[in-house]
Amino acid sequence: MMLPYQSFVEKLSRDFEAIPDTSEIKSGVIFPLFGSKDTAEGIILTERSKHLKSHPGQISFPGGVKEKQDPNLLVTALREWEEEMGVHRSTLNVLGKLEGLHTRTGFHITPFLAIYEGDLSFPHNTEEVDRVILLPFSDLWTIPFYAIQVPGREHFAYYFDLGDGLLWGATCEMILRFLREHSSFDRTPLLVKPNLLKPPFLDPKSL
Repeated sequence: MMLPYQSFVEKLSRDFEAIPDTSEIKSGVIFPLFGSKDTAEGIILTERSKHLKSHPGQISFPGGVKEKQDPNLLVTALREWEEEMGVHRSTLNVLGKLEGLHTRTGFHITPFLAIYEGDLSFPHNTEEVDRVILLPFSDLWTIPFYAIQVPGREHFAYYFDLGDGLLWGATCEMILRFLREHSSFDRTPLLVKPNLLKPPFLDPKSL
């Protein structure tokens, strides 16, 4: 599964300066694509260090919380990209801004879609990142895809079981939004019951 860049570039916002008018904690992330000159073949993700206080071990996009000196959230996302991935921002061709996401933990995340143009060699910061994951789009059409109704809430949480990790939370939500808007992705998740008492609420190995 490959997505031609021209199929979605025109739909993206190029307003990189605007900062969401919200009291939530604001963060910016890079939504990095890898592939050929004309088509995207997949997404670059990180597995956060298990020693971090915030979201340890979770699969996520490179990015982080806006600092006072950051003039906008793109600068935040690019700064965090360099700190986490160990490669310069010049390896990215930023295509545009995707719709921001409000999380249930008090954050507002702004994702910036970018083409990675390097050699896929990442001397990542091992204090923040345990590993870099290259996730082909084709896998998202075939790997186990689940949904649960979050205990005590009306909304559903979605999960992709990568085999060696669980893709869930805000990162999964942003990927699903992108796929549903810019590709033929129409999978219906398998609705299952939560089997953990705390986030992520689901352990696929125990289903």
